Amino acid sequence: MRQLALLEESQWWPLERIRQLQSERLRRLIAHAYEHVPYYRTALNIRGITPNDIVGVEDIEKLPILSRRQARTNRESLFADDLPAGKLRPMTTSGSTGEPLAFYSTRDDQFTYGMARTFRATSWAGLTMTDRFALVARPRHYRKRTDQILHELSHVVRNMTVVDSGILSEHTVPLIAENLARGNFKGIGGSPPVLSLIANYLLRHETERPTPSALISGGEQLLDHERTLLTDVFGTNPFSKYSSFEVYDIASECQAHDGMHIQAEDMVVEVVDDNGSAVPPGKMGRLLVTNLHNHAMPFIRYEIGDLGAIDVAPCACGRELPRLVGMVGRMSELIATPSGRLVFGADLGLDTFGPLGVRQFRVEQDLAGSVTAFLEWHSELSPESRREGEGTILRTLETAIGDDVPIDVCSVPHIAPHPSGKHLVVTSMLASRTGQWASNTQELT
Repeated sequence: MRQLALLEESQWWPLERIRQLQSERLRRLIAHAYEHVPYYRTALNIRGITPNDIVGVEDIEKLPILSRRQARTNRESLFADDLPAGKLRPMTTSGSTGEPLAFYSTRDDQFTYGMARTFRATSWAGLTMTDRFALVARPRHYRKRTDQILHELSHVVRNMTVVDSGILSEHTVPLIAENLARGNFKGIGGSPPVLSLIANYLLRHETERPTPSALISGGEQLLDHERTLLTDVFGTNPFSKYSSFEVYDIASECQAHDGMHIQAEDMVVEVVDDNGSAVPPGKMGRLLVTNLHNHAMPFIRYEIGDLGAIDVAPCACGRELPRLVGMVGRMSELIATPSGRLVFGADLGLDTFGPLGVRQFRVEQDLAGSVTAFLEWHSELSPESRREGEGTILRTLETAIGDDVPIDVCSVPHIAPHPSGKHLVVTSMLASRTGQWASNTQELT
């Protein structure tokens, strides 16, 4: 709460003062990484620089870019050697790129700073932390009982209800819409495709509509036609947010809806070209993010896998926090079933693949409707562990998709990226984000 109070004050600072705070926190992070993180000590020594050479945020370009592959390959040497186990938070990314990443954060990074950013972004949408809020998503489940209890307690404290999106179908969408209408929620959140599917149902049926004062859209890029649809159906312009497992909340829209303000007090966001050089404001490029508070496993100039552009002009709201504009997020595809169910890639349980030893994966649905999960395992995994993992993954997909779609799990030596360079995780010949579903699902869209 003290950190939230500081953020509520600093959001009105001039940009130069915000950069001074970034520089101070960056110097502290680099000094710690050089002393306690072998990967960065080696990286700086190779370049012939010391922490004293990083004076301000403008010096961050002297440091190497950290790719997801490098983070995985050098995982052990990225750990800090001075933090007690009680302060560590083991984390795993959802694997939306097809390459799950296991890493460590700290309680301060996640709860003190991360939650403060979340609450501030929520306030930009006109909500307080005690307003009734419904999150339409698949419930998260933690391995440790204590983590699960804390997660559920957090929802109680924040007055949040998770409305299970599960497998969306002609039967479940009306129930979700009814729950949202009867819940008298002041705020509703979810991914753009999920919220749009519900909005399309409400648009086509005479039924009671939810009347939230704020919609918060996250997880994927909010497309213009989705924004128009959601505004027309719910009567409020949605607030888009951008976050990741590695960094937590990164950027969010204010009431001006003119790009997403970067939470710059806690991170440095850069936009670079294919050569790693900074591009001018307003120009699209690769996003690099530096988390200024994760001292357990520092992600410095981390290539998060998205494209975007930064606008540093003052916003109409009066804040000088830089804005992320033109962000290209990862868009989940849909798996369509003969009975009309639509399963989003985010709801396939993909976040469970990484802990089993999967290095990369791709889920594909062909024109006949069959689904195949291609798995590339970490080389050190034994054949027995791979077979057990295949069985677990098959059961996970069967639970998520249902029993009316043939599902196969296939281990392969390598999964090549798409020609564009992206790893397309879920691809379907029967469904697309444009709303052209198979004929038996047309009504829902």
